[in-house]
Order: sequence, then structure tokens, then C-alpha cells
Amino acid sequence: MKKKTANWMKVGMLGCAAVFGVSAANLPVNAMSSAKAPVLIASVQQVSVPAAAGVKVEEKELHGKSTNLETHIRVPQLTGMLDTHYQEELNDIILSHAEKDLAAWEKKADEAAAEAKAAHLKYLTNNLYVTYTLKSDGTGQPAGVISLEVITEGSQGGTSMPRIDTYNVLNTAEAQRVTLSDLLGVHYKEKLDADILAKMKMSTDPYFLEEYKGTGTEQPFYIEKGDLVVMFPKYSIAPGYMGSPEFRFALQGERQIEHAAQESKQEKDVKLDLRQIAKFTGANGVTMVSLRDVAKQLNWELTWDQAAKTAEIKKDAQWSKVTMGKDLYATLSKAPKSLGTAPVMRSGKLFVPLQFISGVLNVQVQP
Repeated sequence: MKKKTANWMKVGMLGCAAVFGVSAANLPVNAMSSAKAPVLIASVQQVSVPAAAGVKVEEKELHGKSTNLETHIRVPQLTGMLDTHYQEELNDIILSHAEKDLAAWEKKADEAAAEAKAAHLKYLTNNLYVTYTLKSDGTGQPAGVISLEVITEGSQGGTSMPRIDTYNVLNTAEAQRVTLSDLLGVHYKEKLDADILAKMKMSTDPYFLEEYKGTGTEQPFYIEKGDLVVMFPKYSIAPGYMGSPEFRFALQGERQIEHAAQESKQEKDVKLDLRQIAKFTGANGVTMVSLRDVAKQLNWELTWDQAAKTAEIKKDAQWSKVTMGKDLYATLSKAPKSLGTAPVMRSGKLFVPLQFISGVLNVQVQP
């Protein structure tokens, strides 16, 4: 029985692209349809969030056009962050994910309805729900940390697989993503993994101990009332009726988050061989390099949104988004930055300034 559940989970994860997003997200880039959703956005309304004296949430409601999909989509948009550029970028990412999810599920629902009609079967309406919780508004402990949880759950015939995206950000003038290493120290993994396993063994719940492999690089978590809550996907380490397992740990004392310099050092031993990259010199004398070639050589994941003319590139805890014709290069840890030259399309490839490699991806360039 357990084996069947595990196999079903793998199929479900492939179908839904990703069960958990980047804590930020990772700010995760969830692989959904690149087609733009047929979306109608209702008027923005202020949502009352308990104990939200810091940042607040405004809500956007999305409605699709397909009669084969029932939706309840409430997309959170943060307000009140000190770094308004980071806030705008983060809100855009959250909204974009919801729009892509809606487009993908509408397509899936319409296809399922057509198949049912052709087979003279009753069609069971699909459902898509997007809900959220502001876990920490930045006024609690650790000081300044904002934690937002977004749950996306689509169902077909009663079968569902939720995806939970968590966004943890330090609310400062130059906002930055908060990671587990920021909270627990660089060498946190061994102890945290052992503590979670100990909680599983002590519990009367039927956890799949043999399925537990510890925490991952992009482990979802959130901060709530001074506690660290680590999350795992539904079905991954426990039966489905237990939902998405969570493990809560008290963060002792007041903590001052000092963003680890790991991101800037992450690729210190990696060099981009410029000789293997398609490039050209622009009219302003700036060397432009093919983003696709860069991603392939460095083994980064690259996705392209044709409708938005936007590329997203990520590897482990690093992520960036670039838009054709827009001189703003977004990252998770800092506000979008200008490099003086916007990305351009040439011969079917998107080209970015050479400075993007060292200044945004933190990768050295070998001439």
C-alpha cells in the first residue's frame, strides 16, 4: 500500500510540476504553461490579517473563462515593505505563478471535458484553489522577517496535490531573502535533519521513516510567532490524510539576521568560458552574451515566457529574471538592478550584458 502511494506521488509531482516552490520561493519558478492566462482581475481589496502591524496584504482575485474549471483564487500582494522595488518584483512573481497555474489548469480541464464527451462519460469538474497566510509581518522575532505561505491546489475528480510556496524576506531598505542558514548557521543541516527525524520517531503518527532523506537545499519553511516551521510535501514522508507535514522549532532569543555572503561566494570556483558563448558587441560598445549558452555551460535551469518576453534562470538558491527590452535584472536577495543595457533578442536567442554574469549571477568570466 505504501509503495503504491509513493508511486502515485511521483506521478502527481510530475503532473503538477513542483510540489513546493522556492522559499522564494525559491521564489520558485514553477514550470507551468508559458501561455498567458485568460484572466480577469477583480478589484483590489484590503484584507484583514491578524497581528499585521508591519507589512500588509492586498488581495487580487483571478477568474478564468473556462466553464470546465471552478476557481477560488486569492493572490496575495504585499504592501508596506521598505524596499519597494523588491516588493514590486516579489508581487509580480506571485501573481505570475497564479496566472500560469490558472492557464495550465484551464487547458487541462478543457481537454478532460472534451475526452469525457467523446467517450460519452460524465465530466467531473476540475477545481483550482489558491489561498495564502501571512505567517509573519516583520514585527516579531526574528526582527524584520516577513513570512508568507501560498497554497495552490488543483483537483481532478477529487484527487488533489497541493503545492506550497513559502516566501521569507528580511524587510530592510535593501530587502533580501532569508534562508535556513541565515537562521541556523551555515552548518545547520545535520542537526536539523536529526531533530526532525527524532520528532518523527517520537510521534504516534505513521511517518514513512524509510522515505525521509533529510532537508533539501530549497527546503520550504516559514516563521511564525518566533518559531521556525519546516515543511514537507504531501505524501513524501507520511500518508496523504496527514496533509503536508510540518515540524516546529522555537528560535531561542532575539536574532539579528545578517545575510550570509554565501550567495556571492557560491560560484567562486566556477568560471564561464567566454570562448564557448555566442556573443556580439552592441552599438554602445557593451559585450552581449547568449543567456541560453550561459545557462547550458554553467548548468543553470532556464525557462522562457513567450507572452511576457521574460527569461528566468536559477540554480540552487540563486535566481534571476530578465525581460527583453527592460534594463532591470531581478534577483531574490536584492532589489532589481540596472546594468545600463537591456536584454535583446538576436537570431532566436536572448542576449544580456556580459556584466550580468559577474554582477548578478556572481560567476567569474574567463576571457
